[in-house]
Amino acid sequence: MNESRRRFLRNAAFAGAGLVVAPTLLIAQPAEAGGLFAQPSPDQQKKVGDEAAKEILRKYKEVFDGRAKHFDTLGRRLVAALPESDRKTWNYRFHVLDSKEVNAFALPGGDMFMFTGLYEKLKTDDALVAVTGHEMTHVRKQHWAKAYKKSQERNTLLALGLAIFHAGQGAQTIAQLADSAISSKFSRSEEDEADAGGLQNMVDAGYNPQGMIELFEELQKVSGNGGGLGGDFMSDHPLTSARINSTKKRIAEFKRDNNFPAQTPLDYNSLK
Repeated sequence: MNESRRRFLRNAAFAGAGLVVAPTLLIAQPAEAGGLFAQPSPDQQKKVGDEAAKEILRKYKEVFDGRAKHFDTLGRRLVAALPESDRKTWNYRFHVLDSKEVNAFALPGGDMFMFTGLYEKLKTDDALVAVTGHEMTHVRKQHWAKAYKKSQERNTLLALGLAIFHAGQGAQTIAQLADSAISSKFSRSEEDEADAGGLQNMVDAGYNPQGMIELFEELQKVSGNGGGLGGDFMSDHPLTSARINSTKKRIAEFKRDNNFPAQTPLDYNSLK
């Protein structure tokens, strides 16, 4: 997601909440938040994600045709293959947004967004679930919440303590946190963890893991090795040959001798 869209969504989040947001020193009470710099709980993450999702859906046109049904069906199949704790903890919801941006992302709590600009480039269901499983892993592994906790520790004087979830200033701070959820970027190790988690999820759901290789190779055709387009999946998720090679090694470690289901062709235009 590029900087201009971050600014746009940041302003939208604050305006949508009817707030003029200024830096605020809100220190959490350990008894309420589990420590001065506590990681947001799953319920708090869902609250932040819900606020951010409202702003996304306010500014982008959501698609409700066959593309939405198809994406939801594939997403639900991924969810069904997760361990029970991951299925019950998060509110997975699958949205298709009408935009030429080659992008997809998930918000803390479980809302998943697929842009038509990426959707139309994918040739198989397996490639589509590869990106979906990757983003769902960011939710399951609570990458935004962990990054938020680290930011508190780095910026003590500007930390937004979790006590606000129990205080009158909650609406203002949730808007601020929603902005951070929309504009979040993850570390290289977290992206690798999301690759691994998404790959395992798609195999458990009965998809062919070659779909993840197909996804990366298709994106490389658009952006080149390492990304480069603004406001797209590649800029937030750098594509490198090493990353593709890591995925190939993981596929080999399944020791299935490529005995996976055949990939399912995706006819994007027929879904409109």
